[in-house]
Amino acid sequence: MLAFRRILAFSSRVHTYLLALYLFFALLFVLFLYFPVSEVLVSFVTLFQRILGWTIFLEGFWIMLASVYQFFYSRVMCLQPLVMTVLRIAVYFSVSIVLDILNTVILSGFSFGGGA
Repeated sequence: MLAFRRILAFSSRVHTYLLALYLFFALLFVLFLYFPVSEVLVSFVTLFQRILGWTIFLEGFWIMLASVYQFFYSRVMCLQPLVMTVLRIAVYFSVSIVLDILNTVILSGFSFGGGA
């Protein structure tokens, strides 16, 4: 079971690196909103963000399932990978929401009220 815990810790570390890579591409996306760049580069970064987002989500889901499986198999719960995975997924979703709001405001503006 020690080998499984090591795999779980390694997967948690990989999940952290994936989030760091996603944050790098998020920074590129924000900079692309300010500086003029080609549409090909923007579409590449957007596609890579989408792929990284799904990878982060699925890797986190695997880590959570593996933590629960490890608990039922050995009656020892490794909370650190589980809690850190939930935090990393929360960071991913909050950054994704902020980027979407920023993109919407930049492209279509901001208005109050429902408008009649």
